[in-house]
Amino acid sequence: MSVNGLLSKNPFDEKRQGRFEVQDRCFDTRSSATCKELLKYSSTPVASSLASEVEFRSCSHHFFQNLESFLEKEIAPIANRLDDEEGLFREFYSRLVDLGCLKLLIPSRFGGLGGERYDWIEYNIVMSQYSGALLFLQAQHQFSVSQLNKLLPHATVESLLQSLASKNQGIGLALQKNRELLQVEKVPQGYRLSGTFLWTTGFGFFSHLLVSFEYEGILFYTLLPFQPFEMEGGTITLSPKIETVVFNAVPSHSVTLNQWLIEENDLLAMHPVAPKKITEHPSMYNFAGISKALLKVILQGQYGSTPQVLEKYASLEERSNQYHRRVIEGVHPPLTLRCEGLQLAEECALLARLSCGAASILKEHPLNRLTQEMWQYTVAGYSEDQRKAYWEMFK
Repeated sequence: MSVNGLLSKNPFDEKRQGRFEVQDRCFDTRSSATCKELLKYSSTPVASSLASEVEFRSCSHHFFQNLESFLEKEIAPIANRLDDEEGLFREFYSRLVDLGCLKLLIPSRFGGLGGERYDWIEYNIVMSQYSGALLFLQAQHQFSVSQLNKLLPHATVESLLQSLASKNQGIGLALQKNRELLQVEKVPQGYRLSGTFLWTTGFGFFSHLLVSFEYEGILFYTLLPFQPFEMEGGTITLSPKIETVVFNAVPSHSVTLNQWLIEENDLLAMHPVAPKKITEHPSMYNFAGISKALLKVILQGQYGSTPQVLEKYASLEERSNQYHRRVIEGVHPPLTLRCEGLQLAEECALLARLSCGAASILKEHPLNRLTQEMWQYTVAGYSEDQRKAYWEMFK
């Protein structure tokens, strides 16, 4: 909805209130967060300076301590169930949010933890060792926040970040990657968008999506209500839930816009379209984490203490530590690193199967969940460049 509308008026007036059916679920607009509520300026003034590095590191240390304790005690025993049981997933996702994970990358002057690239890497590595499903959902928010941080300094973006931190609220993501799938028409009021975002995640968890679209060489950012809606002659519709073999408890849908109006004052920010650049995908970090998880499974297997397994384990552990360091260094080609991560994880999974023997085919065995999650990390954010890089691995 209108970004200024978020600040000045409630677009969900009495005539537009109602209920919308999505499969067997009912979404009540009267109980959803309105745009005005999402971007309402906080009464707390924004701090004029960043917290000191010492203060941040102390806060970060406590956050990661609490996170790892929660994951080990609460999540590890039920991790396999979180992929399929939506009610259980929602309960424990809420508890994860209570730990402050959604504030991780929000600058401290806006009420966040002020985490940067290193903290994002370490967070993904820790999370991917315990539950890819929990990581997958909130990763949409983390990526959105990372995009918003790139738009700073900008008053409206600052207000949005402050609001997200103060409300401990997440935001989804729908960035235009294929111009052919989203048509943009300039109209007197602003822009009308028609087309489909093929994959959006978090319906029922996030009230809004951070959306980008391109027009005449300029990339625009705005917010979109993450729900079926009709307004100003335009509509938002959601497909039925996309069923997947992994993270199926996490709702993903296609979102289709038909003549959806984005007024000029709806825009969060804009900048010229930059030349195409290959950037890091968080799956690089996830491969580092899942490899560590698979190494633990190897040692726990029936044959985990045999000389053959231990010899190969030592080699993989060394490679895992080296890959971790290479990811943190941030100087190596992202496509190459992602290929290295996939190869490492695949070899760890193979040794885990040999170490665990017949037990590994049991449904509740953690190796099966980890293998499926590795599959998802392989294709997440799949691009033509990444596909070509994967194929180079086989030469």
